[in-house]
Amino acid sequence: MVLLGKKIKDLRNTYRLTQTELAFKVGVTKSTIAAYENNSRTPSFDILIKLARVFHVTTDSLLADASETVIRARNLTDEQIIILDTMIESFQAANLLKGAVDSEAAIADVIEKYREISAGKIRGGRKAGRKDGEKRIDKSLEL
Repeated sequence: MVLLGKKIKDLRNTYRLTQTELAFKVGVTKSTIAAYENNSRTPSFDILIKLARVFHVTTDSLLADASETVIRARNLTDEQIIILDTMIESFQAANLLKGAVDSEAAIADVIEKYREISAGKIRGGRKAGRKDGEKRIDKSLEL
């Protein structure tokens, strides 16, 4: 697990900022940035938001485990979000199948079937039978 201080330091270095420059941008002292980076101090919510803005990331990405990736869906239509969701689920299913199935042809067949099933469930910008916040379960792909 990557600590917040390391993330701040890594992002600061990526943006080629000194501790003094970052401190000025978020309204704290250089020693405060140093304390954040060595995890002896934790930024307030206000400073966390300012850090996220400086680095063009979400506060979630600063606080969350690095193994999770956030995909920004800002300015996308509902239909585009559904398409991305379906693609992600297809990739996840393919990755699971690669571990369980040896044949690339078999994997391609299952992915194609999954795409056909998923495409049939898209109507008017929403998947049929799916309410907001409800996770769709596709029984045809359960192992």
